[in-house]
Amino acid sequence: MSKKPRVTFKLERVAEGDWQIQAIHPDVEVRYIKGFKTKAEVDEWLNGSRRIDWLRSQGYAK
Repeated sequence: MSKKPRVTFKLERVAEGDWQIQAIHPDVEVRYIKGFKTKAEVDEWLNGSRRIDWLRSQGYAK
């Protein structure tokens, strides 16, 4: 039984006060989650329930 590919998240600073997250999955195009003003907001998203909510909305989690 093979493992399902997983989504990898990578934070990226676009400009001063403008951060985004790259959601990388081997079977689909990279998706960008935008609208973060600080690295702390990105960290909060990655470590909180919003990440799981996003994965569920994309069909990657139950």
